[in-house]
Amino acid sequence: AVTLDIDDTCDVVHGQQQLSLFNAHHDARCFLPIHVYDTATSRPVAMILRPGKTPSGREVRGHLRRLVRAIRHHWPKTAITIRGDGHYGRPEAMNWCEDNGVAYVFGLTGTKALAAKVEDIADTIRVVRAIGDKDAVRGFAET
Repeated sequence: AVTLDIDDTCDVVHGQQQLSLFNAHHDARCFLPIHVYDTATSRPVAMILRPGKTPSGREVRGHLRRLVRAIRHHWPKTAITIRGDGHYGRPEAMNWCEDNGVAYVFGLTGTKALAAKVEDIADTIRVVRAIGDKDAVRGFAET
């Protein structure tokens, strides 16, 4: 089995390099290359230079398809799990993973509907944090 972490990072540019774009989140003109690491060894598996914008679901699906194809070419029976933040938790990526036997753990960007589904557990966590005067308390919910 292999678990891969996928994320992007801001690579600030100085000037007008081709494919560099202004990213409001980072308040900079940048590239947003995708990094993929093997979680067991922390070794890099893939680095993809790309424009400085959040990847679309279609783009994420394409990168995952090529990555999984390369792994399964050498190790066809290996169980693969992909982990990523909300940039990667797109319907196109999740559907592709499900259709191709790839497990995934993706963050989801917050919405009012999602917040309503986890409000009970979130309220409990807020109370535990306040009573314990803690800097942070983490909890998990499934929906």
